[in-house]
Amino acid sequence: MQYHDAAIRRIMNEYDELRTIARAKRDELVEKVHNEIPEIKKIEADINRLGIENFGNIIKNPEKAQEINAEFEKNLALLNEKKAEILKNNNIPEDYDEVKYTCEKCFDTGYEDTKKCSCFTQKLINLRYDLSNMKEMLHDFSEFSFDYYSNKKVENLGITERENIEIIYKKAVEFCENEDAKNLFFYGGCGFGKTFLSSCIAKKMMDQGKTVIYTSASGIFSDYEDYKFGKKENDDFEITRDLMRDSNLLILDDLGCEVISSLSCQLLNDIINERIITGKKMIISTNMNMKGIAQKYSDRIASRIYEAFEILHFAGTDIRVQKLLK
Repeated sequence: MQYHDAAIRRIMNEYDELRTIARAKRDELVEKVHNEIPEIKKIEADINRLGIENFGNIIKNPEKAQEINAEFEKNLALLNEKKAEILKNNNIPEDYDEVKYTCEKCFDTGYEDTKKCSCFTQKLINLRYDLSNMKEMLHDFSEFSFDYYSNKKVENLGITERENIEIIYKKAVEFCENEDAKNLFFYGGCGFGKTFLSSCIAKKMMDQGKTVIYTSASGIFSDYEDYKFGKKENDDFEITRDLMRDSNLLILDDLGCEVISSLSCQLLNDIINERIITGKKMIISTNMNMKGIAQKYSDRIASRIYEAFEILHFAGTDIRVQKLLK
């Protein structure tokens, strides 16, 4: 998948940058210590020289290797002891000349042996948050409050607002847990909780390691028309469409608010068909009921939604208004 390959490249580039920064910081600190305490630099040079001489002596006199190594170890210990004392007296850590990686398990490579490091997995999750377009609007299911829904009966449903939202909430949770759950079609007035609940689903799925892409209908349709008429770079829109095709969940918000055209109708039909054919999940959020969808778009699109989506009606009073009144 193109988005997956791009994500891996982006993360590996980030690791390259982290290692470069870590090594540069180490080199800077070493240079500073050597400038301020020349004796440390001399001791380290002596240690290196001692190692080279020891190797050379063993090559020349292999039969005395044990004796030569013993002498080397004694002299090395004396130099290291002297170095440690000077560092301690100057409040400098003994490992000052070692590279300090952000992840000491994988040393900022992303892998422990051949296994992905936990920091790599976390970077993938963070990247999915960025790609979702929902980073600043994500919520947890625990934040969802039923208190904004009254015990007033919803006429066309035969149950109260509170009972209705409890059913919708349960289906939203099941949507995250059940791979075979139907797509979700959220419809109802503004401020009834459609986008908030969509964001709860998005966060839950991203925390499970799934990829989620959020887009407003007006945004994607406008971009598509710009692309078709040469107003938008081909690569930009094509990357967006690749992300939409490949994501585990696609959230199409505010359907019906855009100016409709034959191009946008065709794109909507293509998007819905792609998700159904590939078995990938989708949420559509709109203020329009199914009759309005059929009238504005087409009977064919409405039929596909009836077939593959769970139709859920949000009812109540604008939550934003309720919060302002409180």
